[in-house]
Amino acid sequence: MRWFLTFFCVLQVGFLTAQTAENSFDKRIARGADSLACEVPDEERPVMLNAKLISDYGGDSVAVIIKACMAPGWHLYAYIPENMPYILTECLLESDANAKPVGAWIKSAPQASTTDKGVLIYEDVAVFTRKLKKTSKLIRGKISTGLYYQTCNLQQCLPPVEAKIELMY
Repeated sequence: MRWFLTFFCVLQVGFLTAQTAENSFDKRIARGADSLACEVPDEERPVMLNAKLISDYGGDSVAVIIKACMAPGWHLYAYIPENMPYILTECLLESDANAKPVGAWIKSAPQASTTDKGVLIYEDVAVFTRKLKKTSKLIRGKISTGLYYQTCNLQQCLPPVEAKIELMY
């Protein structure tokens, strides 16, 4: 019985340590998203993107953060019913063999469109995050990320755009 309690305690400590490291990394990602700035969008360029990488210190993980800033009145599409003609926002990610995506994209919460029933949109600012696992702590690499999107306001929809940003880790 004593060995079981010892084993259980060791397992608990290992689990809590791993959880603490993950929570610390998630907090660094959230701070990185908050501090990531975009150029100011305007009527000529209604969507501005920026991206950066956050590393977990001493670990084998990185996170890609994409921030989209939209001019007042403009939006991107988070969900579109099949009968609507709009183009859904897609996150883009290409990494070399030294980093593999883990899990799905984590996206800002969208809001319901006030003009199109069933449509969900991003307004003002939207943040997209994806974690990757590095195959080696010593190897440097390149990641290409960005968005494929259509932006609209109440008067018009612009043609779709594929915007990419190159990041080094």
